Amino acid sequence: MQEVKYRTEAIDKVLASSIPLRAVIAEELCYLQLRMICESIAIGCLLIHGDVSAKKTDLLRSYKADWIMNGLEKLHPDFYPTPLEQDDLPAEAPGGAVTWVHRTSGFLTKRELLDLYTRHAGERLHRGSVRNLAKRDRPNFGAIQAWRDKAVRLLTRHIITSPDREHIFYCVMNNGQDQVASNLFAHRP
Repeated sequence: MQEVKYRTEAIDKVLASSIPLRAVIAEELCYLQLRMICESIAIGCLLIHGDVSAKKTDLLRSYKADWIMNGLEKLHPDFYPTPLEQDDLPAEAPGGAVTWVHRTSGFLTKRELLDLYTRHAGERLHRGSVRNLAKRDRPNFGAIQAWRDKAVRLLTRHIITSPDREHIFYCVMNNGQDQVASNLFAHRP
């Protein structure tokens, strides 16, 4: 997650125009960061799931987010992070504890991650054919900001359930001291 933080910082600097670049190159730089974020999420999911199966050996050799995600989906359908958000109406808890609930929208879903990785970032990071080169759209930095925001909402605070459903990994991308934090809890459904 630390790497994701660095990559979102790079996107933020490009979008804030603090790095003077031509628009097309700025767009490519941002999509490269988004694609690397997708790969980091996929590899992180693979790492956190440990020894899912002997079939995982091939997954360990890959960097391709789509291939890893599809492989993990077959081995453990609930492998993807579940983002959390603070409950708007928290019940009074002892010691003023905050209540967290599953975020239901506005984050990067599995399907969107695959779409971003293969289609959006994939198309923007290749020159394309002569025919498609003339059709290329102008850079859309609003779309880049939206993708960046969805990835951050996914990872800011999330949980991942172990394949045996006995543990929950609780992860925070920024613990208030600009550090990544995580805990492992026993899961009691």
